[in-house]
Amino acid sequence: MNARRSVWAENRGPIPKGWIVHNMNGNMGDNRLENLACIPRKTENISNVVAPYRERIKILELQLREENI
Repeated sequence: MNARRSVWAENRGPIPKGWIVHNMNGNMGDNRLENLACIPRKTENISNVVAPYRERIKILELQLREENI
């Protein structure tokens, strides 16, 4: 099991068969739970599945930057 799947399973429970854990911001090393989404492997367009999460990730990243200033 890779790191992001482990993080997901430890915090959200088992990953259904045929589903993947996706790094929302595209950074494969960023395995914060807030950056992960569990989605079906077989989708016509993965961008449509993850689109609602991308805005949330942007907001969280802005908050982190503001806290670190």
